[in-house]
Amino acid sequence: TKLANVLSLLALLHFVHTQDECSYSSCHPVLGDLLIGRSAHLSASSTCGLNGPKKYCIIGYLEGEQKCFICDSRLPYNRLSNPYSHRIENVIATFGPDEKKKWWQSANGVHSVSIQLDLETLFQFSHLILRFKTFRPAAMLVERSTDYGRTWKVFRYFAQDCASTYPNIPTGQAQRVEDVICESRYSDIEPSTDGEVVLKALDPNFEIENPYSPHIQELITITNLRINFTKLHTLGDTLLGRGQNDPVEKYYYALYEMIVRGSCFCNGHASQCIPAENVRGDVFNVEGMVHGRCVCEHNTDGLNCERCKDFYNDVPWRPAEGSQVNGCRECNCNGHSTRCHFDMAVYQAGGSIRGGVCDDCQHNTMGINCDQCKPYFYQDPLRLITDPQACISCNCDPEGTLSDGMCQAHTDPSLGMIAGRCLCKENVEGMRCDRCRSGHFRLRADDPLGCQSCRCNPLGSVSSTCDAVTGECICQRLVTGRLCNQCFPEHWGLGSNLYGCSPCDCDIGGAHNNLCSSTDGQCECLPNIVGRQCNEPSPGYFFAPLDYYLYEAENAQPLGESASLNLSLPCYPHPNFTTPHKIDSKISVSLVPLSVPYQQWFPISWLSSPPGPSIVKPSILPNCDMFYRQRGYDFKVENGAILLHKLKKRSLRQRRQVERPIPLNQDSPVQVVFRERSTDKPTTWTGPGFARALDGAGLRFTINNIPYPMDFIIAIRYEPESSEDWKAVITVNPNGIPKSDHCRNKLPIQEVITVPLTAAVRLAIASTPVCLEPEMEYFIDIYVSQSSGSNLQSNSYILVDSLGLIPRIASLENFCRKTELEEFVKYECIEIASEVGSRTLPDVCEKLISSMSARIHNGAVQCRCNPQGSVSPICSKFGGQCQCKTNVIGRCCDTCTTGSYGFGPNGCSSCDCDPRGSISSICDQLTGQCACRSEIYGRRCDQCQPGYFGFPNCRPCQCNGFAELCDPQTGVCLNCRGFTTGNNCERCIDGYYGTPLLRQPCRPCLCPDTPDSGRYFAYSCYQDPRNQELICNCLEGYTGTHCNKCPAGSYGALQRPGDKCSPCPCSNNIEKADPNACNTITGECLKCLYNTYGPNCQYCKPGYFGSALNQDCRRCACNPLGTDPRSCPTSYEACECDQVTGQCPCLPNVIGTNCGQCDSGYWNLDSGNGCQNCDCDPQNSLSNQCNQFTGQCPCRLGYGGRRCDECQENFFGNPQFECISCNCDLQGTQRPVCDKNTGICNCKVGVTGKLCDECARGFQQEFPVCTRCHPCFDQWDTELGSISITLEKLIMLNSSLQDGKLQPNYDKQLKQLEDKLDKIQTILNSPFLSVDEFQNVKEYFDNIRRDLVFITSDLCIADASFKISNETDRLHEFHDEFQKNIREEKKSVEVCELFKASCSYKDIRKSYEKSLAAEKKVNGTDPFIINSKDKRNKTIALLNNITVLRNNESPEKLKKKVKSLDVVKLNNILCGEPGNLSCSEAICGGALCRNDDGSRKCGGLNCTGALSLAKNVFDRTVHTDTLIRNLTRELRDSENQIDEVKRIAEDAKNKASNLSDKIAQIKDYYEKEKEQTKALIMNVKTFLTDTGIPPEDIEKVANYVLSIQPPKTPEQLNDLLKQIKAFMSKCDEYENDINKLKKQAEEAEKLLKKANETQIAAANLPDLEELKNNLENAEKTQGKVRSALNKTLNDLEDVNVKISKTNDTVEQINDKLMDLNNTLYDLNQKIDNVKNKTEMNRQQAEEAKEAAEAAQANATEANALLANVTSLYKTLKEQLKGKGEPKDAIKKAKDLQTEAEELLKNITKKTKRLSELEQKITHLNKAKEDKAKQIEALENQVIEIKKNITSATERYATCTP
Repeated sequence: TKLANVLSLLALLHFVHTQDECSYSSCHPVLGDLLIGRSAHLSASSTCGLNGPKKYCIIGYLEGEQKCFICDSRLPYNRLSNPYSHRIENVIATFGPDEKKKWWQSANGVHSVSIQLDLETLFQFSHLILRFKTFRPAAMLVERSTDYGRTWKVFRYFAQDCASTYPNIPTGQAQRVEDVICESRYSDIEPSTDGEVVLKALDPNFEIENPYSPHIQELITITNLRINFTKLHTLGDTLLGRGQNDPVEKYYYALYEMIVRGSCFCNGHASQCIPAENVRGDVFNVEGMVHGRCVCEHNTDGLNCERCKDFYNDVPWRPAEGSQVNGCRECNCNGHSTRCHFDMAVYQAGGSIRGGVCDDCQHNTMGINCDQCKPYFYQDPLRLITDPQACISCNCDPEGTLSDGMCQAHTDPSLGMIAGRCLCKENVEGMRCDRCRSGHFRLRADDPLGCQSCRCNPLGSVSSTCDAVTGECICQRLVTGRLCNQCFPEHWGLGSNLYGCSPCDCDIGGAHNNLCSSTDGQCECLPNIVGRQCNEPSPGYFFAPLDYYLYEAENAQPLGESASLNLSLPCYPHPNFTTPHKIDSKISVSLVPLSVPYQQWFPISWLSSPPGPSIVKPSILPNCDMFYRQRGYDFKVENGAILLHKLKKRSLRQRRQVERPIPLNQDSPVQVVFRERSTDKPTTWTGPGFARALDGAGLRFTINNIPYPMDFIIAIRYEPESSEDWKAVITVNPNGIPKSDHCRNKLPIQEVITVPLTAAVRLAIASTPVCLEPEMEYFIDIYVSQSSGSNLQSNSYILVDSLGLIPRIASLENFCRKTELEEFVKYECIEIASEVGSRTLPDVCEKLISSMSARIHNGAVQCRCNPQGSVSPICSKFGGQCQCKTNVIGRCCDTCTTGSYGFGPNGCSSCDCDPRGSISSICDQLTGQCACRSEIYGRRCDQCQPGYFGFPNCRPCQCNGFAELCDPQTGVCLNCRGFTTGNNCERCIDGYYGTPLLRQPCRPCLCPDTPDSGRYFAYSCYQDPRNQELICNCLEGYTGTHCNKCPAGSYGALQRPGDKCSPCPCSNNIEKADPNACNTITGECLKCLYNTYGPNCQYCKPGYFGSALNQDCRRCACNPLGTDPRSCPTSYEACECDQVTGQCPCLPNVIGTNCGQCDSGYWNLDSGNGCQNCDCDPQNSLSNQCNQFTGQCPCRLGYGGRRCDECQENFFGNPQFECISCNCDLQGTQRPVCDKNTGICNCKVGVTGKLCDECARGFQQEFPVCTRCHPCFDQWDTELGSISITLEKLIMLNSSLQDGKLQPNYDKQLKQLEDKLDKIQTILNSPFLSVDEFQNVKEYFDNIRRDLVFITSDLCIADASFKISNETDRLHEFHDEFQKNIREEKKSVEVCELFKASCSYKDIRKSYEKSLAAEKKVNGTDPFIINSKDKRNKTIALLNNITVLRNNESPEKLKKKVKSLDVVKLNNILCGEPGNLSCSEAICGGALCRNDDGSRKCGGLNCTGALSLAKNVFDRTVHTDTLIRNLTRELRDSENQIDEVKRIAEDAKNKASNLSDKIAQIKDYYEKEKEQTKALIMNVKTFLTDTGIPPEDIEKVANYVLSIQPPKTPEQLNDLLKQIKAFMSKCDEYENDINKLKKQAEEAEKLLKKANETQIAAANLPDLEELKNNLENAEKTQGKVRSALNKTLNDLEDVNVKISKTNDTVEQINDKLMDLNNTLYDLNQKIDNVKNKTEMNRQQAEEAKEAAEAAQANATEANALLANVTSLYKTLKEQLKGKGEPKDAIKKAKDLQTEAEELLKNITKKTKRLSELEQKITHLNKAKEDKAKQIEALENQVIEIKKNITSATERYATCTP
């Protein structure tokens, strides 16, 4: 009963403790044996006797001992009935009396046997214990599985020989807790029985930070465990033959006990476990069985508490860890669900607070917490969300609501939500969202907006509403479509036009039809026509005027009197031969015999009738070949016949260029009369002039360029020479049959048309039209005669200007209306258009003519402006007149005016015929040659004939008989003969002498030979009048009376032609004034200067180097110590070096230009034999680079000597291996500091000690000042020595006593020893030791350890003793910990004695924990024991070695050495503190002293020990090394900087050299240019003075020279460029103004749009009569505002266009000004154009200014209109006050007022901006005027330069100064 009560109490305490533990922290089930109760789940692969009795034996050594037994395992073990059964269940521990009587045993001789435990669920595994009856296996391994045996992993391998059994498995200590290794300690053959194998899941040597990490869980959790025995231990007898007993019977596996410690795995959420489902124990529930199902706490569930309980998923499941319970939390579903799950995304999004998501929400709820109503439901505002009836169904029309009838789920004032409110679609309204909003129609469910917008075009509909079902809008006038968004056909402008839909009004001729784009009204234009209405030609095209088809009479074919000629040849064959009537592509015409005079070929001038009364006098005709080629035929004579071949058709411009008027005499019936144009008189004719026709003569016009089949009216321009009236008879002869329907049905075209030519007018228009068509050629013959017709022999003439074909507008089908034709006739469009000169057509005429031109030409006509004759390729839009250059006329600018010539890129040049020498002012248009008088010469007839001068009064040239020609203006003679020169050939040329004025010839100067002999070396000569001796003026470089010698510094023979004096080639290294410096004949240099030598002084002297050519020979600066002595002469002269680089010839291993330093790795330059190798020791030196003067190598620390092959001072040892520091105190030593072999310090007198750091005996102890003691010290020292010797003898005498009797004084000592032995015996016998006793043991142990350290340090086994010391320290720590445990245990025992019942459970638990800890420590000590064993063996070996070394020494010597070991001195030497102090008192530390961190303490601040001194020296060395390195780095940086400066200097030198070379090149270039210019002038001069050169060529050369314009100076060009840039910067303001105007236009458009919206809003006002009238008035006013704004916009667009033109023109000016950089010639040619452009810009700017002023006026008018609208609005408001103001009307009216005010502000701003723009334009005009003045000044400068060049050319030509 007492035991039962105790057990109940323990169970109760355990349950309470478990509940309490699980409530506040993690809890775990207790460990147990997992085999208990699971014998059925334990199996073995081999068991003896399962199939019957089997014999087995044991290994025994006794004779009478039984060695063989029977195994019968067919039945389970029973102690009484079946004791020989050895099944596997026998290994389960029972702790009964049969513990050693039952076991499991395998079959005999089977090596591979496995034992497997299969668990029902996942368990936590702690450790495995196997206790064997026989030998432990020689090899085995343990495996685990966590997936019920599907996969296995090895825990650990065990083998006696791991390397051979498991060769790939690592051995030794594991590095990580999960490492798999092979162990050998459990596989030895000993013991033979009761051997154990222990395996722990977690190695205690490793600290586990997180026991729930995956890799740790994998190690400690199992579902299956398997032990594989792989090799038996044998004794070798299995290899022998079998005897009486089989040796295999002795070898098998036998296992007493197997313990698998573990617990059910509960992740820290349970402390108890129960049986798992469908699992029973051996007897249902065996006591001590570890069950597999956890009794989960913390709201967890599962076999292993591996998940949360249902509905407890609000936080993620986690295992419990320590004090962190990590329990599961209940979900919050507001009573609408009983299931939930955890969502990590929800958990993280909510700040890791809640992650539970409710499943299957009921009562029409949803959401993570079932806290929202489902779609189509809303929360009742009167119920909480936890109420089952909280969510109510929505009542919304699904067609009109969003999401098919969804409403707002709850009320939220902040979001504007009301529970149950339907969410209508955008275009739906109503409580249920069941009707369309105003302005929408057709409610449909599939429409995302619910209803479609009416989309009535506000500009085309009456209102914005439409039919609610069909969506039809109510349209305005001329608008159609369901949305009122389209104009009627042939209308446009809805939305883009202020007036709504407007007619297309496409041009009848320029457009294909009257259809246009509905958006912008663009019509479909014919080619090259633009504009909305197709009424504008494209750039480069034009509309042809009525008189476009104009044919000049000057180019017509003359006809005889009243007859026609079919052959269109101007020059006919002899009349005796037959002439063909038509010209084919090749015509054969017979020639008259050559005997017939040329003048008789054409007896009739231009008539084809035979000779008769009507014959006129013959006229001078041109050459036939020229004539035919001018008219398109190739002229060739073959076999007496003329062959004419038609050339390819050329353009009109090309024909006009080659066609020339035919010169006719006064008697010809048709003559060409040219008339010059005048700028001050109007031009009343076309072309260059007229055809002057005699009464009765005719002209034939060839027409072949008709574009369209239609009727044409013939118009004739003429000028009568008298007051009488004339008439013209016209016949039209087609060259073929009409093909078009229009002309085929007309009357015969050959009808004669008579047209009166009255004297009062200049234009005659035929009344009868003629029909002409394309691709046909027509001949229109016109015969003119006086109307009276009375005088058949009249000599009257009429001037015919041209023939015009005017298209008859009425003949075009479907072209214009009758009213338009009437207006065409009414305004006399034909008459006005046919006038010559500037004319202004009425708009009606110009429009119809332009349309007709577009119709008949299928579009606009190309300008085809001649690029040479026109200013630009753009012509006038109407008429096509190109802008011609100077003196160029014609529509295409392709003909020179009369009085000009030379059609080209610069236009035509004026003839400028000199009236004093020419007959007429008209010149040849190709050559410009004027018609000169007989005695006059030159193109302009402004020069005298050759041999005369003084135009216009020409006189003979005066040249003294030495020239025939002279300058036509000045009379200077040209090409003087007889070696004469001068204006009148009055003197001899250089090289000759004589008196040409006296007609004496010029004779050559003999200096020493004639000028053309090749031996002439003088400028000139003269004859001395006194002695008539010839005196030569020698050239530079020659001397002598006849220039026959070379001066000093020059040489030359001067004997043969070609010889000359040349400077001596001495490289400028001689004194040129010295006559003996060089040989005057050969040029050999004789006296070289500047340290040079050689034939040409071209080399530096020996011992010098540099450039002799640059006088830069410098003395070689060779170092005699490093230079090869063979290159150095014996005298004091310099050594020889390289003459270019100055490199001296160095001795071996010497470098440098002057051989002044050794190469790297060499030294001793002073030897005179080169540098020696440093030969530094490679091991002991830092590098092989030594000091170049001393040869000292840079040694490593501890090494010295020049080669670093010796130990350094204060070091000893073998330098080939190691130099050890002597550590001698330098203050107490003398040189050498220590012995190089032994390291013994060499102390000074009075100093002693191992390191010479203390005063010797007999000296005062004040080191380092050791002074000898008083002489009495020696006496006392002698006495003390003798006493010491006596004491030693007494000790020896005492030890030699043999009787065993002791002296009385030893009793006390023996008593003390006995007491100590008693104490030791007491300690050994007592179970516990006191704290004091332990402390005494500790001190004793410390003393022993200290002595051991001193002894081992003297024996040089410091390393081994250090390791032993570490082990001892660890044991010491273990002792301290053990002592602490004893104290705590003592306290706990005292407490438990008072509370025995309450402490029992704690004691049991603590004991268990201590047992486990002790087990871990025991297991952990195995490696240390093994290591200690190894160290012990090594220590023994070392001691043995020491014993061998010391065996020759006597014990007395060892004793003395031991006594001489003084720790005090040693500490004082090393640490600077005597060793007799404790570690806490010793400031400098000492032996065995340690710091707080455990490191040894020796030395320190202010400590004089060797260690501190060495440390200070080492620190200083390191500091010095750092300083040296920094100094080296700074020197290296300085060296780099010096190199950089050298490089920069070298670069500067190279650049200077290159610059010098460039300057020399430029100088040479300009010298060459100068010489070429001189040669050119001489050539021009020779050319001009040559009498055989034609005057025309001379004139060409002179003109070319005059045309050469020298460039301006760079300063002037820079100033000009700056002016241009300044001008362009001001022009940039135009672009800013344009941008501003564009923005204003956009703002105006926005205002118009707002006005339109206002108009629509006004239309929705109530239908009141007065309101309607007022609104109509407002609408009219608004229309006026629109008109004004439109006009403003148009004006702004015009301003933009004109400003754009101005910008283009300014850009052209800029381009032309930039060309000034090339030549001033272009500037001279373009100045006039720039002036014209500037004037045009000024005009355009004025126009822009006027337009801006107009726009400002329009804006002012708009402002006034706006004010009127405002007043009307106020009146309307007053009238509405009495009738009740509708809210909508008031609001719209206010909006209208606001917009009108905004419009007023914007217009005011625009007015201000226009004013600013006007000021800018004014400033720009002023700037342009300034630029024009500058250009005019530049023009004057160019003229001045041209005059200067002309005068300079004349001076050069006449050789006048």
